[in-house]
Amino acid sequence: MNYLEFREKTKELPFFETKELRLILGDKFTRTTLINLRNWVKKGYLLMLRRGLYIIAEVKNSVDVMTLAAKLYSPSYISLETALSFYGIIPEAVFTATSVTTRKTKGFKTPIGNFSYQKIKKEAFGGFETKKQGAISYNLATPEKALVDFFYLNRNILNGSKDQFGGYRFNEDFKFDEKKMTNLAASFKNKKVLFLTKKFIKYYAA
Repeated sequence: MNYLEFREKTKELPFFETKELRLILGDKFTRTTLINLRNWVKKGYLLMLRRGLYIIAEVKNSVDVMTLAAKLYSPSYISLETALSFYGIIPEAVFTATSVTTRKTKGFKTPIGNFSYQKIKKEAFGGFETKKQGAISYNLATPEKALVDFFYLNRNILNGSKDQFGGYRFNEDFKFDEKKMTNLAASFKNKKVLFLTKKFIKYYAA
């Protein structure tokens, strides 16, 4: 199989794992396919994002980082600064795609960008919605969960004061679901997270 034939077969997937190729190519997936992948990387047709995960080089600038984040390291969902920026809760542009996971904390530097994954408790892994872009699905934290995740992972430096919260320039006009946020905070079973959440609600959601 030459590259043009391969590209036609995989045109619905801008990035893919070798295990997916086995399903897409069926009996046309052989040891030669693996050799071809390495050669196409050398020629610049493909980019390897991590072991076993490739992207078509010509579409790298049009790929949504949220969809790629879900593929790089799973289980995970987009949260923290990336989600907060997406919803307009913080004004800053975010240059590292931030996610949470139940696996160990990890980071990736790829030709597409940088990706960061922070570990949280399995009991608190939730509060996200599944989105779809084309043939690819990814998970995105709700606004409330993105904030609570942020409080959990920054609990050792946050004190709950209005001045400190103000330094993050949270959008005071954003409408939060107070009950949902409190329940999500309770899932961490951490007094500091619940304290920070209640303080935030007092300042921004009251």
